[in-house]
Amino acid sequence: MGGGLFEMLLHIREENERKAEERRVVEEKRHREDVIAQEARLRVEKAEAEERRRQEKIEREVRARRDRDEARARTQELVMLIDALKKNS
Repeated sequence: MGGGLFEMLLHIREENERKAEERRVVEEKRHREDVIAQEARLRVEKAEAEERRRQEKIEREVRARRDRDEARARTQELVMLIDALKKNS
């Protein structure tokens, strides 16, 4: 009877070790997947940030071009008004 009990305890111990190893493997896999997912999120965030910066730069350039065009138009209007005033004087 003692030998059977010893074998049963040994079997239980081996089973517990096997289950613990399976849990470690699952946890390591989950950790690797989490790291991969985090890296993917960071790449997406970086790409989105780069795209936002690119769009903001384009918008700044468009605003600057529009401001220059408006300033040029105002200057031309002033020149025309000055010319008209000179002719009327």
